[in-house]
Amino acid sequence: MASLAVKPEAMTSFHCIRPPGVGIRDYLARIRKFFGCTLECYVMGLLYIDRLIKRHPNIAVSPLSSHRLLLCAMMLAAKFQDDVFYSNTFYAKVGGLRVEELNNLEAKMVQLLDYRLYISPEEFELYRKILCKAAAAANIKVDV
Repeated sequence: MASLAVKPEAMTSFHCIRPPGVGIRDYLARIRKFFGCTLECYVMGLLYIDRLIKRHPNIAVSPLSSHRLLLCAMMLAAKFQDDVFYSNTFYAKVGGLRVEELNNLEAKMVQLLDYRLYISPEEFELYRKILCKAAAAANIKVDV
């Protein structure tokens, strides 16, 4: 998996001016509470972020970008994986963004992923194990 930013980072579409007032753990809890997506979407969201930063090393996961990357990746995962999903207006409200901004981030992420949202069963299983191992290390129970 790609690592977190440790050097000065270039500003991208996914960066905000200042770190959000809510931590990433609470932000993920908010997404989980309101998205109502399947557990597979969490694995897929992680995989999309990892693919993105592997293909585009200038995009760093940092306090300035992590919330938007997570929101966008989870929204894409829900739309690709689940039979029932919400509108971008709803997702934007959950994530604290304007819908126009989320629309732009979604288009940018899909473009940067080269429109490749399909995940093979083998790749999914690899990332599922990574996610479960990380959750266990953080003492978080997951059933993915």
